[in-house]
Amino acid sequence: MPKRRKDSFVQSSLGGNDNGQTAEGSSANSVAADHLQQQQQQQTKLNEKCAKMEMELTVAKLEFENGALKAESKQREMMDELEALKKKMAKMEEQKEAAEERFSQLQNDQKKIVEKIIELEKQQKEQSKATAEQLPKIVEKVIEMDKEPKQKRTKAFQEEIEKKVMERIDVTVQTKVDKMEMAHQQQKVVTEKAIFERIAAEERFLQLQNDQKKILEKISETEKQRKKKVFLKFQENCWDSFACDNLIEISGDKNLIVHHKGPSAWRSVFAKYPIVLNKHLSDFFYYEISVQKKEKSNWVMFGFAVKQQTKLDGPIHREKGTYAFYSNGYIWINGKGKGRNAEYSYGVGDTVGIGVNSASRQMIFTKNGLRLDTSDFLVDPSFADGSLNPFVSLLFPGDKIEANFGPNFKFDLATL
Repeated sequence: MPKRRKDSFVQSSLGGNDNGQTAEGSSANSVAADHLQQQQQQQTKLNEKCAKMEMELTVAKLEFENGALKAESKQREMMDELEALKKKMAKMEEQKEAAEERFSQLQNDQKKIVEKIIELEKQQKEQSKATAEQLPKIVEKVIEMDKEPKQKRTKAFQEEIEKKVMERIDVTVQTKVDKMEMAHQQQKVVTEKAIFERIAAEERFLQLQNDQKKILEKISETEKQRKKKVFLKFQENCWDSFACDNLIEISGDKNLIVHHKGPSAWRSVFAKYPIVLNKHLSDFFYYEISVQKKEKSNWVMFGFAVKQQTKLDGPIHREKGTYAFYSNGYIWINGKGKGRNAEYSYGVGDTVGIGVNSASRQMIFTKNGLRLDTSDFLVDPSFADGSLNPFVSLLFPGDKIEANFGPNFKFDLATL
């Protein structure tokens, strides 16, 4: 009997151990399943965040492109209208020159007619004088004829002859005077018509000049409003939480503070709105950052880069389209290093800036309100309008900066 009880005890113990092992295995499987479920949930949230970020980025890009296209279309219409007005003014200028030439010709013709009238009057006087000189001879001849025996002429007959002679002279002179008066009146009408045409042409030309002035003022005002709208939008810029590394913290009332939350690695964030590269805008797109905290030296970088093609969890200064200012004084232009200047290095308490002229694409770099000697650096012309965004990259945990997109900077843009 004792032996049988012992075997039962051993068997019971073994059975108990098997049950314990089974319970421990079930608990481990449950923990693994929960962990896997949490990972799947995190992955789902991350995917949703990425999808939302891509959607918002697409919408923002479409809105920006739509606004740019509308502005460009409006400007093209106004430029076409101005070009048509210029052609019309050129035609009016030709008509004005033709009218002036015609007026000058009419003045010359009038001068010739006046000279001819004076000449005719002179001839008339000479002819009248000659007639007056010949009249006594004619009368004398008539008297002699009257003395002839075959023809007995009375005093009345002599007077009739004299009267007819004088009438004939008067008719000849009056005919010439009437012709000259008619020519003078015709020339006067032509001259007055030419004067009226010239005045009308000048009035039309002045009206076209006023229309051109109004169109130019309208274009100028449109450009001012567009520039104002573009710069106001850029000055309202902030760091984009959907274009940000997971271990970068964005804070502040206007989302302008960036804080590296570790571990050590290059971590980047982009701004919401890009810079505008347009030959019709002559102003600088400029912003500054102030270094508030830095765990180690020489590991902060900021500037402009292509938002869509850049990784947020790695170095981006060698990427094509990156224009960066390194805290160790190194400058990168279109992904290529341009050398280091120790005087350009910056750290905690410094305020540094970077900007680009929209029309000329010339870049500027500043430090504590002073412009650095970097006037030879330009943005590559192959980059289209709206393709470059402000960015900042931090390497070590604890690194912290604050951005300023304007309008009040430490560097005075009015000095450019």
